[in-house]
Amino acid sequence: MFERIMCISMAMWLAAPALAQQVRDLDRPLIAMTSFEQGGLLGDWFELARTPTLLGRDCHGTTVRIEERDDSRLTLKINCHVGRLDGPVLAIEGIIVEVSPGVFVARLNRLPQLGNLPLIVLWEDAEAGLLVIGAPRGEVGFIWARGVTPDPVALDAARQALVAQGYRERVITTVPHAP
Repeated sequence: MFERIMCISMAMWLAAPALAQQVRDLDRPLIAMTSFEQGGLLGDWFELARTPTLLGRDCHGTTVRIEERDDSRLTLKINCHVGRLDGPVLAIEGIIVEVSPGVFVARLNRLPQLGNLPLIVLWEDAEAGLLVIGAPRGEVGFIWARGVTPDPVALDAARQALVAQGYRERVITTVPHAP
């Protein structure tokens, strides 16, 4: 398992710049949602849509849990089923640090070669339980939800929030989840 993670992470590291240019218009700056508070990240999330990432390419049913720590940082726990919805679970853990309102940096524990990944909150619909997160170079673009089946209109608004920030609509894909 460790060898698989290392191979995936090395491929991701080597291909990230080329992948980012295809995913997002890098001439458009990301605009953070500065009213977003760190506590809004806490809890369980379902990854409903994402832009291509080499780490998530074969992930299905991806869930995210963000927990408080004793210090000002947050613990990040990602679980994805490799290959199919009932496939083996790839568990990834890391730390998230808020660097300014709506702007965070994540560091994955077993993948230090990836370095610090900036995560910017781009849009939120707290009522619908949706959150849109991106990264300046287009390394990631995510739509997270509190439930597996959000309101379709709110989900479309989340997709459009990614597009408005320079992400290419054709590369935003749905992440399958079990019903």
